[in-house]
Amino acid sequence: MRHSTTTVFAMQALRVHAFDQPPRLDTLPSPEPAAGEVRVRVQACGISFFDLLIARGAYQWKPPLPFTVGSEFAGTVDALGAGTTGFAIGERVCGSLSIGAWADQICVPAAGLQPVAPGAAIDEAAVLHTPYGTALYALRERGGVQAGETVLVLGATGGIGDAGVQTAKALGARVIAAVSGPAKQTAATQAGADAVVDMQSANWKDEVKALAGPRGVDVVLDPVGGEAMDTAFRTLGWGGRHLVVGFAGGSIGSLKGNLCIVKGASLIGVDLRQYRERQPEAMHRLLADVTALHAQGRVRPRIAAHFPLTQASAAFSMASERATMGRVMLDF
Repeated sequence: MRHSTTTVFAMQALRVHAFDQPPRLDTLPSPEPAAGEVRVRVQACGISFFDLLIARGAYQWKPPLPFTVGSEFAGTVDALGAGTTGFAIGERVCGSLSIGAWADQICVPAAGLQPVAPGAAIDEAAVLHTPYGTALYALRERGGVQAGETVLVLGATGGIGDAGVQTAKALGARVIAAVSGPAKQTAATQAGADAVVDMQSANWKDEVKALAGPRGVDVVLDPVGGEAMDTAFRTLGWGGRHLVVGFAGGSIGSLKGNLCIVKGASLIGVDLRQYRERQPEAMHRLLADVTALHAQGRVRPRIAAHFPLTQASAAFSMASERATMGRVMLDF
């Protein structure tokens, strides 16, 4: 039997109908949770770079039209599907999806949710799983970062970059943050970076090498791509690992294959979406660890601004600006 606090017959969702048009607000029937699912009354969603790419049809995977955008959310449990256990009506939860989060009600497999820690802000909880899940998956699972190693984080004040700095520090690494412009250096230091370099400097590669010392950089976390990919790879020491997360710089990076041989280094892809699909149990454990890091105060999302759902277009515009530091939020 399904349990619910209210009977709701309609919901609102931001959906993409054409990739050359902005998402529009649609009224749809309220979803009913299937067996093993939880219906969440969404309170807050973040706007990630991934969301922007998906909405524009610029990501390598394109969902069939029309679809609801959104990958990160938090809210309260509104209803339980048959046989669903582990959550109670009214409990605060957070989670992440590939698409579908930008709606005031969503149905999610219970295994894809985490409880929000007591006292935690709902907006921070909403934007935990995508950036911090990606960072922890990249650094710990794919990169094997060990305490005492040196990690270079590119785009260190962006969503993934900021999460990467904090997560690398939580893993015991020494962090060199690479940012674009002097205005972002303070933010990177506040996030916990041990040193900061400006990627707009002509010799930032040499600055990183000097900071890393004779051993070189152990791990590069790269959500930027473009020319920065080749430059950063050249800072790696023997056995280094370059983690390719994305291409926020606007172009796909490339490098000469002989560099991998010379450095005994690895180029490693990171895709949290596929990890969720292929290894759901491991993904659940990973996100539980992210939630624990937040509850312990070892990581904390940076929030740039809040917008109501009716001002979604303004929120998209702000989130698209590379000067923005922190997540832009949609409030429901």
